[in-house]
Formats: sequence, structure tokens, C-alpha cells
Amino acid sequence: MQGAIITRQRCFICKGLLVHDEKRRGCFCPKHPEVAATKFIVRFPGDIYQNHTSYDSAAQSLNYLRHEKGTRQGKFNPDDYRAIKPNSFASLAPKYLERKKNLASFRKIKPIIKRAADHFGYTNIREISGGDIDDYLFEIPGIKDKTRANHCAQLHNFWQWCYDRGIIALEEMPKFPKIDYELGYRKITNWEIQEKVVNKVRELYAFNPKIGLAIDMLSTYTTLRPDDLRRVKESSLDDNGYLIIHNPTKRKNKFKTIRLHSDHITEWCDLQKRFPGLPDAPFFRHVTSITRAKQGIVFGANYLSKAWNKAAKEIGLEGVSLYPGTKHTTATETALRMGTGKALNASRLTNKAFERYCQVESTDAFEVVSEIRKAKKAGKLLSMKRTKIENE
Repeated sequence: MQGAIITRQRCFICKGLLVHDEKRRGCFCPKHPEVAATKFIVRFPGDIYQNHTSYDSAAQSLNYLRHEKGTRQGKFNPDDYRAIKPNSFASLAPKYLERKKNLASFRKIKPIIKRAADHFGYTNIREISGGDIDDYLFEIPGIKDKTRANHCAQLHNFWQWCYDRGIIALEEMPKFPKIDYELGYRKITNWEIQEKVVNKVRELYAFNPKIGLAIDMLSTYTTLRPDDLRRVKESSLDDNGYLIIHNPTKRKNKFKTIRLHSDHITEWCDLQKRFPGLPDAPFFRHVTSITRAKQGIVFGANYLSKAWNKAAKEIGLEGVSLYPGTKHTTATETALRMGTGKALNASRLTNKAFERYCQVESTDAFEVVSEIRKAKKAGKLLSMKRTKIENE
């Protein structure tokens, strides 16, 4: 039989070792049988050592390890049974986050994993079932189904990482719940009001014209994201008027190019003369020291959003934040004037994503309606032959 129960305690009379006696259910001194151990250690192949304060607990643990080794065989992992629990959620979470720290989405991943680690603690991950995950996700208070689905996706990525490392086998991968959700449409505005907000930003933040330029660019180029601008350097605009953004939002180790309008190129060059900086310095940075931000530091993640909100409030626009006020509004206005096809190409979005950004019916649908009305008025009705269904 593999494994044993031992103790580090010695006989207080002869200082001899106390030996395991299975019949008497304990560890005793061979010379002084009345001397018994009160602390026990389960020793098992794979450098497994577990401390116990009762013999019954130690015996139960040893039998469990023997059972696990016998039933799991080649899949038996000693790490699962060590006292430090290296394969528990709480132990693996810091390693997982270390691997993800360079991702642009890390600030969203970290709180999700940390919250799950607080919940599951030192439970071995192969002992966490799909039902446990389902219960956990639907017990998170105050979140919507989209956020719940995001939590679920991150947990799935965590378990996939564990599988890739060989910590769990494929059959030990839990079944993750399917969380249905429907994305809503955000409130937008129009170009006239959008331009008023941009002008108000330029007025309120005249001490740093780069803030106004940033929001004006977001309202012009629908492929731009606010965090993209934080990655732009002084040297990012090439001689041909193309803005080159390395590691744009959600696209690690890639780059994005945007051809700027001559108005923005002129303004960019003027600002470089007024506020010179080294080639690698962030272009959209604080040009003077302000509260909580020193001169030369790149804009914070929410800085442009706060500037937009302040300006919008000044002109009486409510309920329209930076993203829908710039990107969504421009996509919709472009579709109204130039058609959804050109608006889609300009945004570089997928069809599904574009449907949420652009709140205009496809121009294709209107063209079909026009043809129907034209045919009816001309008396040219289309012939509709019913096709016989095979194997009817």
C-alpha cells in the first residue's frame, strides 16, 4: 500500500520515535506503549505531506489519496493534494493575470478574475463544476446579462489556460453556462449639435488645444477609438498625411493607419510647433501641469470623456456620452447622406457591430422598396412561380 502515517513527535521518556500502529489506530512508542502521538503527518508519493491533528483525519486523508491514485492513475497530479494547494483557483489566478498584464483589456480582466478568486478561494479548479460557475455568475449582484456574459467568457479563458498548461484534462473542463443578452442602442445626436459640443470643448479647454483636436478627430474618423489616441506619438503622422497607430485598441502587435484631412494635418503641425516634444513622446498629453496630472503625461483613460461630458452639459445636451456622441453619431449621419455601404467601409466594423453603431435602415432596403413602388405604378407585376418542394 502506498503512503504512510508518521509523526515528528518523540517519546518523552526515552526520546525514541513513535511508530504507526494501524491496529491501535495511532503512533506509539515501541518501548513505552502508553505514550501516543497527538499530531500526525500523511506522507504520500509525489512529495505530498499533510499535517493532521487527529488520527482519524489522517487515516481518512490517506485512504482518499490511495483511492485517487488508483482511479485517476496517469492523471493523478500530486500538486492537487499538497497543503499549499497550487492548483486551486486562488493560487493560479495571479499566474494567469501575470500572463495577461500586457493586454489592452487587462484592466477589465483583472477585477473579474480577482472577484472569482475571492469566491472560489483555494478550491481545486478540477473540483469546480459548471453548476458552481453558473451559481456564482448569477449570484453577482447589480450587473446586466452582457456584463455577466463577459465574466463567463473570462472564466472560460482562465480554464482554457489551465487546460493548455496540462493542469486539467479535457474531460475535467466544466460546462460553462450560456448567457443570452441583447445589446441596446445608445442615444445619439446629430452633426449640428455634435459640432457645438466640439466647439465648446475647444473653448473650455483653450489652455490645451490638443483636447479639442482629439475630440474633433473622434467625431470625424469613425475607425478611431479614444484609447487609440492615447497611443499616438509625436512621430505617428507620416509625410503623406497618414496617422500610424501601433498596438491600437484590441489589436496587439498590429497597427492602424488613418489618412487625416488637411485641416487636421495643419492643426497637428501647428501644435507640434507650439508644444514641441521628442519623437516618442505621446502627442495627446498635458501641456501644463494640472490637478492630478503633470506636464508631459499622456491623457488619462477617461480624460476625453470627461471633457465631452462637461461641454455637452454646457450646451444643454444630456444623455449622450463621448462614444455615441462622436462615433455613433457620425456613422449614422454618414449613412443618411452617403449610404450605409460607405459608412460601413469608413468605420471598418463588422456588419453586426455596425448595426449597433449606425441607427439607419440599410439603403438596400429602401432601393428594393423603390423598385416595388415603381413596378406597381407601371403595372409591371413580377411573376412569382411557386417552386415544388422536393420529396413533398
